[in-house]
Amino acid sequence: MVKFNKYYFKVCIVGDTGVGKTTLLHQYLNKRFKSDAETTIGSNFFVKYVKLPNAKQLITLQVWDLAGQEHFKWVRSAFYKGARGIIYVYDLTQKETFYNLIKWKEEVESSIGIVPNVLVGNKLDLIESQNSIIDYEECTFLKNNLTSRYYYETSAKYGTKVDEVFSKLTQLMFKIYQE
Repeated sequence: MVKFNKYYFKVCIVGDTGVGKTTLLHQYLNKRFKSDAETTIGSNFFVKYVKLPNAKQLITLQVWDLAGQEHFKWVRSAFYKGARGIIYVYDLTQKETFYNLIKWKEEVESSIGIVPNVLVGNKLDLIESQNSIIDYEECTFLKNNLTSRYYYETSAKYGTKVDEVFSKLTQLMFKIYQE
C-alpha cells in the first residue's frame, strides 16, 4: 500500500514563448493535446502525484509553466525559488529557440543554481517528414552547456516521449533527495 506523499518537488518548464510548454504540460497531465492553448501570462502551476518504483510513497510534483515572453523576465526569478528540477524546452522547427536556451540557463542558474534538468525539443510531429534543423553536434554542445544528461524529442500533439521527460526528471530529483 502506498502511503500519502512525503516527497514534494517543484519543477519549472522554461523556454521561449510558443515552443509548446503549455501543451507539453497539458499532454502530461490530461493525456490530451490542447490545440487552442493560450499564451501563458506570468505563470500557471499544476500538481500531479507520481509513483516511482523505488519510492515507498507518492511524489507530489508541482509543475510551473512560466511565461516565455521577455517582459516577464523580471517576475520569473520569484517563480524559480524552491524549484528542484527544470525542463528546458525549444521548438524543433525554430532554431532561434534552441540557442535561446543558453539565456534561459543563465536566468535559472542565477536564481537557484544548478538543479537536475532535461532538454526537450518539442513539436516532433512537425518535422517527422523533414530533417531536424538542429544537428547532433549542436544538440550535444547545448546539452553539455545546460548540464543536461538527458535529451528528448517530443510531440505534445501525439504524446511522444512526454511521460518519459517527466519520469526521468522525477527520478533525477528523487535520487538527489535520497543522497
